[in-house]
Amino acid sequence: MRMKLFSAAALAVALAGFGPRVAEAEIIWSGIQNISALSATSPKTFNGGDWKWGVVQAGPVSYAFLTPQDPGTSPYVPYVLTKSAQHLKVDNLAVGTMIDGSTSGFWNSYPTNGSAQDNLQLWDFANSTGSFPLQTYGYAAMKLADGVGGFTYGWTEFYVQQVGPFAAVTFIQQAFQTTSGVGIAVGDTGVSAVPEIDPASFGSALALALGSLGMIERRRQKAIA
Repeated sequence: MRMKLFSAAALAVALAGFGPRVAEAEIIWSGIQNISALSATSPKTFNGGDWKWGVVQAGPVSYAFLTPQDPGTSPYVPYVLTKSAQHLKVDNLAVGTMIDGSTSGFWNSYPTNGSAQDNLQLWDFANSTGSFPLQTYGYAAMKLADGVGGFTYGWTEFYVQQVGPFAAVTFIQQAFQTTSGVGIAVGDTGVSAVPEIDPASFGSALALALGSLGMIERRRQKAIA
């Protein structure tokens, strides 16, 4: 019985480097959603902030948008990163781009002087302009005020398309760094990929574990003799 128990423990130690890694606790990932919208949607709440996304289609005006919502009395104020020269157009970041306190150009688009809230455009279908071209996956940067002077950062992936007269934007996935002031790279979900097992390395580890068990068993037999 002792031998069997020791065998399990030895094998577990020897093969410990071959298991999958767990998700990083500080990043919240939505998982793959694939939610499409053909019109304006209700605000989507994530990590305490509200962002509205969807499509406006009204005659000559037709565009996909992502707009942070006025938080009212809430301390969690949402923002979206926009183009520096065109603050009403959402910026599209490459995978791996770091979003943190040094990232400038975030916009909240809340009403001022009684005017209506501005939608931040992903793509203008009527004029074929914007940073999220048709049939292309794109990433928007977002940040959320934590209510005590700091911010948390995140990203959202969208897919904009048009089939005939129908325009749509699809919410693919989203991730946020929950630790205030800590940045996040575009595309980072906090989940490490499961490492591939090298058969040669696996065999070596297994042989090492079995060899150790054999040596221990021989010493045990000598002790009994």
